[in-house]
Amino acid sequence: MKVLDVPGGGTGEGSAVDQLACRFETLLAEMAGVGDRTFVRLAARFEQRLETARLLAVSRLAGTGGDARSQRRRARAHLSTGRSGRSGRSINRDARRAVALASNPRLEEQARQGALSGDGIDALSKAADETTGQIPSDLLDLTGRLDPDQAARIVERYLQEQTSADDANARYEAQTAARRVRRYTVPACGADPGLAGLGIEGPDAIIDQIWALLNGDADGLYQAGGGRDRRADQHVPLDHRRFDAALRRLRGVARGHGASGGRGGRPSVVITIGVEDLIGSGPDRRAATQMGCGPISDQLVAELAAGGDLSTMVVGLDGRPLWLGRAQRHGSTAQFLALAVRDRGCVLCGAAFQRCEAHHIIPWHAPAKGRTDLDNLALLCGACHRQVHDGRRTLIRHRSAGGRMVWSTRPATEAELPPPRAVQRE
Repeated sequence: MKVLDVPGGGTGEGSAVDQLACRFETLLAEMAGVGDRTFVRLAARFEQRLETARLLAVSRLAGTGGDARSQRRRARAHLSTGRSGRSGRSINRDARRAVALASNPRLEEQARQGALSGDGIDALSKAADETTGQIPSDLLDLTGRLDPDQAARIVERYLQEQTSADDANARYEAQTAARRVRRYTVPACGADPGLAGLGIEGPDAIIDQIWALLNGDADGLYQAGGGRDRRADQHVPLDHRRFDAALRRLRGVARGHGASGGRGGRPSVVITIGVEDLIGSGPDRRAATQMGCGPISDQLVAELAAGGDLSTMVVGLDGRPLWLGRAQRHGSTAQFLALAVRDRGCVLCGAAFQRCEAHHIIPWHAPAKGRTDLDNLALLCGACHRQVHDGRRTLIRHRSAGGRMVWSTRPATEAELPPPRAVQRE
């Protein structure tokens, strides 16, 4: 290792590290003087650069010799040195990221240019794990310089497009053969008590259906209990409502008003398949896709169809009204179904479509008079929906450098802002 000359402090690595530590403390003190708001922005920028630089250094130390398991073991050894209270889970996560950088030169190049964060590396390395072991070059072009949530959505859609019906059928059979229910305990941590739990593990499509049913039941309990009209001190957190809904189902109690699964309500399970794939039988036939969990098997599609749990929408051919203009403020069930197929979830954070609302890009009550048309609607989860409105921002859809359509936000103009809401009284 190169020995650095440190004025007034002798030579050696220790002296250089001490000097860098002093300069870092000086920088922190200077940053603290610019105000908290600016400090938070600067710290976030430096945090990403430091995280990426650290991962690049670990990837060089881990090297490319041996298999992926050996590489991860070497990376963990370097990350565990001076771990400073870091959990084993975070060390394992960073070891996987470092190995992904070491194994994919183009990924390493993007990270070196500051175009990738740790979350972005996770999204792209998933593609390597599920394909040839290398990240496809066209996928790197599609996700370049996108935020991690958008990159993860593009990776998910890319992998779905590469999945054949035969692959989906094989995956479903393997997951079904490994299905199980586990009992586990969560140790007490801080103010949280120790908890007992049940884990239901099986095909992702089935788990997604169970999750959608529980969320629908939880929403039903929320509405039956007064919904937004309930006083703040009577609020029941969503996690608690899900537990209550699961217990009611296991005990055979009828679901609350507004639960999912009833005809005429919002869809809780959405399956898409191209017409040419539906009638085709060749080796390149693509798998049907269930929103939220990806490609699914032919067997599961048949089971859902036999049970009457599927609603059919042939895009552009069934004549359902998707453009309502100013005739109706709230989107229809047909529009929500079309949004679920188009957006697949929250367009900003990727939350499941079952947890989303149809958001007017130009608000209905804004001076610009937003219309209830499909091209003026987008799916947003509750948290992102509130952030868009509270931050006085508007959604924009644009084409990324890789050619994919992605969503982001910008400050709203006065014509795009609805009048302020009246303060809700308890």
